[in-house]
Amino acid sequence: MRTAALPPLVALLAACASPAIVSTPDAAAPDVAAPMDVATQPDAAPDVAPAGDGPLLPPTDAPPLLNDGGTLGEPPWVTLEVRTTTSCPPLAPCGGAVMGTWDVAGGCFDLPIPADLMRCPGARVTRASGRARGRVTFGPIIADRAAQWELEAELAVPAVCAAFVGGCAGLQAAIRGAFPDSACAAEGAVGDCRCAVRQTGALRDGDGYTTRDNQIVSATAGRRWNYCVAGDRLRYRDVSAAEPREPGTIELTRRAP
Repeated sequence: MRTAALPPLVALLAACASPAIVSTPDAAAPDVAAPMDVATQPDAAPDVAPAGDGPLLPPTDAPPLLNDGGTLGEPPWVTLEVRTTTSCPPLAPCGGAVMGTWDVAGGCFDLPIPADLMRCPGARVTRASGRARGRVTFGPIIADRAAQWELEAELAVPAVCAAFVGGCAGLQAAIRGAFPDSACAAEGAVGDCRCAVRQTGALRDGDGYTTRDNQIVSATAGRRWNYCVAGDRLRYRDVSAAEPREPGTIELTRRAP
């Protein structure tokens, strides 16, 4: 996942900033992957209001993942580790036998917050979370995949910096240049801002594949994934030469026959 640049307006935040001060509690959890762009789903632009204690973004209403009449069941949502200021660790490929059906069990995804935003003293990521679900079936020739994922982060930005871009409303508009599904709200008497960003993605695809040199290689899409099978766990990461690459590392569990 690429770091999106915020509009020039946000660069004004640097005017009230000393060198970058970042405090980011990256969560800990599993992984998931898929060859497609991460799709964002922008909400209608809400007015900025007092934040309160509730979520800034409404829950997503995710459609059923598998449209197969229920014969495969519904893979459950699982927790993802989400990194906001550091990158997910690289995957050490080890190869192995992939034939069979695998359900997403976790993973690590990157949700990089633009550096300009974090240069304000006191600006910090207060929460980061993610979830995913999916299934991959490797047949003798074809691999079929279906997956969905959602990433969210909440940011705290002091009023002194938000004032340079028009308060919380201006900050929300600027952040939406990088994360269309975002919202900001005023919090406290001094007008500090609490902002939430969300990215979502989904895929449903099938392609021929081979495995060689500890990589899964697609037959027609020109994609490559480093992978490692250990017992009933499969982990893989997109290392294709061409962008866009799938975000993060995916971990799957072998489904019993």
